Order: sequence, then structure tokens, then C-alpha cells
Amino acid sequence: MILTTHYLEEAEQLCRNITIIDKGRIIENTAMKSLLAKLDVETFVFDLNQACTELPAVEGVRLTRVDDHTIEAEMSRAHDLNSLFAALSARGITVTSMRNKANRLEELFVRLVEGNMTASVKGAA
Repeated sequence: MILTTHYLEEAEQLCRNITIIDKGRIIENTAMKSLLAKLDVETFVFDLNQACTELPAVEGVRLTRVDDHTIEAEMSRAHDLNSLFAALSARGITVTSMRNKANRLEELFVRLVEGNMTASVKGAA
């Protein structure tokens, strides 16, 4: 069965294998699990119990304040969350909920297509 979709969250949930086509060219054709393993960065969204104006510095993590009660943490998949939680706790920051910012497949797709675009521009130069 072939599923053609622009809804990448749906594709991630339903498909075992995936082919990504950009401008008529196949840029990936592999197992979903293998493709997702290539994603080395994840962004988490943390909802906080209280307002946060100053973020701690955590090595290997890029923290961004979305609003008074929400922060985002971009980090390598190899980085442990424990050190991030420890740094937040040391600052008296309590996390009430956590979620992934974006669909993993969508994030990979954007990176692949941007990389393919960069390669196309370099090839044309």
C-alpha cells in the first residue's frame, strides 16, 4: 500500500518505510526507524509552574523563553534530560509538563529539503 501525504505526523504513525521526494527527486528511501535515527537534535517545550525571567546556562542545551511560563530546550538526542532538570531545579524552576515541539519526521523533512536546496544551489553555481 502506498500513502501519499503532506501530513508528516500521519506518515510517521502509519508507515514502516518512507520515500521523501523533493522537486521530483528522491532524496530519501529507507525504513522510518532508520530515518528518524538520523535526527540528532530535539526540541522540548516545558510548561512552568511559575514565571521565569532568567534562564540557567546548561552546557549542550539552547534554552529559549517563549513566554513567562513556557521555555523551549533544543538539545542533542544524546544529551541527558537529568542535567537540564537539575539546572532548572537549582534555579527554583518547576516544570509542570513537557512535550516535543514538533513532529520528528517533519523536523527531519525540513532539514533534508533545506540541505537538498543548498546542494542544488551549490551545484548550479
